[in-house]
Amino acid sequence: MTEETPAKKPKPARRRQGPRRSEASRVAILEATRDELVRSGWRKFSVDSVARTAHASKQTIYRWWPATGSMCVEAAIGLLPAVSQTVETDPVERIAALILPIETVTRAGNGHAVLRGALIAAADEKAAGESWRNWMKANIRAPLRLILAEVAAKQLIRRDYDIDEAVNLLISPAWHNLIVMRAPLKEGFSRDQAAHLIQLLKP
Repeated sequence: MTEETPAKKPKPARRRQGPRRSEASRVAILEATRDELVRSGWRKFSVDSVARTAHASKQTIYRWWPATGSMCVEAAIGLLPAVSQTVETDPVERIAALILPIETVTRAGNGHAVLRGALIAAADEKAAGESWRNWMKANIRAPLRLILAEVAAKQLIRRDYDIDEAVNLLISPAWHNLIVMRAPLKEGFSRDQAAHLIQLLKP
């Protein structure tokens, strides 16, 4: 009579993070990223510091954001409120509404420092730059193109405008103010820039 070999006990299944826990961890990491951008800026940015503050592992951070700069850009974009769906017909007000979220963030707490760090990261890292350009295309360039096309059809501005030049005229002073001057945007910046753009594009 042979002895029966005792059956091996199955190994306990590894617990996976549920969607709620994963989302909470992601939110904590992005908030810690903003804190680190304010404290250290991009050039001295520490993923170790983010991991400690967010109580997350570096493996988790690098799994979600292989490029650290992309994490910084996402953290900054997360601060920007959605563009309000204005019923305004005035093209100046409609254009101003596109960049008002940027003005608003720079004037709230340390938002200008977070945006500054993210912009420098976008300049330094290819993936971060692509993330920022995609946001710009969807939220500023594309809607600006539609607004200017409508205004040009009414012959209020010339038809031969260049959309990329228009975007630069509208938003470049904001980057200068944030990166070079290291300061928030003045109140009314968005409307002033929109009015200036329309004036420059007049026939």
